[in-house]
Amino acid sequence: MPPKTERPGSRRDLLAVLLALVTVVCLGSAFILSKGTQFLMPGPLASAHGAIEKCSACHTKSGKGKLSWLHGLVAGDPLADSKACLTCHKMPDTAFNAHSASAEALKQSTARLTKIAAGSPVPQSARAQSTAFPTHDVVARGLYCATCHQEHQGVSFNLNKISNEQCRSCHVVKFDSFDGNHPKFENYPFKRRTRIIYDHAGHFGKHYPEVAKKDPARRIPETCSSCHDSREDKRVMAVAPFEKTCTGCHLDQIIGKERASGPKGIAFLSLPGLDLQTLKKKNAPIGEWPDASDAALTPFMQVMIGRDERGRALIKTVDTLKLQDLSGASDDQIKAVTTLVWEIKGLFYALIKGKASDVLGNFNIGGGAKLSANLVADLTASIPRDVVTSAQQQWLPNLATEMANPRDMSGQKQSGWTTMTTGSTSAMSAPPEEPSGRDARQETPAASPQESASETASVPKRDPPPCLVGILGQCLMFKGAAEAVQPEGAAGKSSTGNANQDGRKETPSAGDLPGAMRAGVKAAGQAAGPEAVAGKADTPNEKPHDGKKELAANDQPQAKGADQKDDLLFPTEEELRAMKAGSKDTGTGAQPAGAASKADPNAPAPADSGTQPTEPRTSATPVISIESDVDPESWAEYGGWYRQDYAIFYRPTGHKDKLIYSWLFLTGPRAPKGDPNPAGGVFDFLTSKDAQGSCTKCHSVDEIRRGRVVNFSPPSVESKRGRFTNFIHEPHFGVIENRTGGLENRGCLSCHNLERGRPYLKSFEQGNPQSFVSNFGEVKKDLCQTCHTSSMARQDCLLCHKYHVNGAITPIMNTRLPAQ
Repeated sequence: MPPKTERPGSRRDLLAVLLALVTVVCLGSAFILSKGTQFLMPGPLASAHGAIEKCSACHTKSGKGKLSWLHGLVAGDPLADSKACLTCHKMPDTAFNAHSASAEALKQSTARLTKIAAGSPVPQSARAQSTAFPTHDVVARGLYCATCHQEHQGVSFNLNKISNEQCRSCHVVKFDSFDGNHPKFENYPFKRRTRIIYDHAGHFGKHYPEVAKKDPARRIPETCSSCHDSREDKRVMAVAPFEKTCTGCHLDQIIGKERASGPKGIAFLSLPGLDLQTLKKKNAPIGEWPDASDAALTPFMQVMIGRDERGRALIKTVDTLKLQDLSGASDDQIKAVTTLVWEIKGLFYALIKGKASDVLGNFNIGGGAKLSANLVADLTASIPRDVVTSAQQQWLPNLATEMANPRDMSGQKQSGWTTMTTGSTSAMSAPPEEPSGRDARQETPAASPQESASETASVPKRDPPPCLVGILGQCLMFKGAAEAVQPEGAAGKSSTGNANQDGRKETPSAGDLPGAMRAGVKAAGQAAGPEAVAGKADTPNEKPHDGKKELAANDQPQAKGADQKDDLLFPTEEELRAMKAGSKDTGTGAQPAGAASKADPNAPAPADSGTQPTEPRTSATPVISIESDVDPESWAEYGGWYRQDYAIFYRPTGHKDKLIYSWLFLTGPRAPKGDPNPAGGVFDFLTSKDAQGSCTKCHSVDEIRRGRVVNFSPPSVESKRGRFTNFIHEPHFGVIENRTGGLENRGCLSCHNLERGRPYLKSFEQGNPQSFVSNFGEVKKDLCQTCHTSSMARQDCLLCHKYHVNGAITPIMNTRLPAQ
């Protein structure tokens, strides 16, 4: 018998069994000898995730032991795994939507692309991919992080890389490459109108030639880069600052220097003109009011008065009236005008008595939020108190008395502004103590010294600013000169000027004055002589021969009713006549000695009249005044507060004026177009065609849901959030210059073609920023295709498009401070 042969397959089977045993032994040894489970990983992690050691940090079904790989045999929850990614990567609530966009944005985009897809050819490769791997259901359930970001591809793998095939697998429009079937551009890059109203065609064709013709040396931009700069972020082609680009032509328009008619400043506070005859005929208790005013009620005052429901109702009623013609007004309307008068008086009283931050900071335009200190400061533009005080003293000299005696309002409610001031008003109206020995026959209702002194005492006395101290001192010195040379019968009055604490008369020294003034003081002293003041009592407490006590230097002087004034800067007619007479008589001499006794035989004789004459007073000085032909409006040429007629004006200080900006910022969101509320009145006033500051001549106005907003802020990277398209200008500058060199070098005009004759400015007459016509034509896909082809520059999807439209942020760690 032949020997028995072995089958060929038996050795192979034996080898397979041996290899299986070796594999089991090796795996068993690995499980037993290894300290971790890293050997089970399908591949190394990317560099960004290299520090992760536990699989459970990302995989919810991983388990914790060495047999945790068995959990991977069962499919995990991709949503739970994606949520684990969000523990480090900050994403919006729409993170699992396509592009992390909202459902509404995706719906609109899909509808737009569906129309494009209907007329676009589909490449065969894209058609086959869609048939083999349909993705509509995947997108409907939501896209998870691992759908696009595949880990375990190695340390150098770019997790953000997404292939063109991945992108087109979901898109309605199927394309193979950019230079293949990529859709044409649609009105690129224009998404909205520009924030700055700048007509390039008008400036190039009209304004610049006119400027060059008038002033060849004036700076005109030579290139696009004179005004435009890509800045540090390289993402936004921004406009250079105003001071670098527009100030040469537009600064004078802002500060009002080029304004041919109308006020150059903004009327902030005013005393509106009233039909005083009708109000008097109707017995309206308005008190003191100037009859020469023809000013209007400013919109700012309407906001201040309309700070509550009662005030807004009052403004609504008054708006229907012509204040300077109330002949046809009803009794209720006359009552409303009367209330308005006291509201305005209360406003001025509160501004002087209290703080501007309290009065102008308690606005209630509708937001309900308390205004910040910086905003209040900008709203008031640091208005000087002296401006309001001097206006009150000129317009309403008896305001303090009226506000201190609310009974004089004849039934009118006291203004709510008085509650905003501090302190009691009773002390202001307290009359001074009546001196003894007064002639009762002089007390008449028309000119009661007690009432006059009461009104004078009721005026709140405040220290003038340092710049006025010199002027006031000159006025007081001249007043002494006028008394020294006044007509007969006037010298019997006692000297009650400023006195120091020891009771002596305190007068300026001639040595404290400039040279020209010292010469005038010396001349006046020589001309007046000691005889001019012989009738004055030098010692305050000295008693005259009749035994009656005279007023001391620190006693309240008795003022006549006609002399009553709140400010020494506004002398009475009698004082003006004395000043005029004094200025004429100073150089020729004074009255002879004893003139006073002739004029008034009852006047007290001077002590030691037959002996040494009294020392002449150094306060006898000539008139020292500075006259100026510059009106207040021109004086504030570069901005600030000034008073003219019966209004207090504010002239813009230049570009980015804080008062205009803050009022537009505050009132705009509460000023819908056509709404006649006070906030809307301020906004319309500051944004009108002829508004001071001319802000909206260049800054566009957009309508929002409940109001309007002025586009003061330039475009930024944040403003581009939510866009799918990226474009960085800087890498293209050199390429465009090289490819279009020589005589054909058009620079920026290679892509941005200026098209004349378009109704660009017409677009800004309405408030929708998405409805517009650009100065430039749209950029075509054909232009980009000159470089971005399969054989030249990159053309992958992520070169121009970003997936997460709102970005992904890795937040800082929340580390607790160590315990103290």
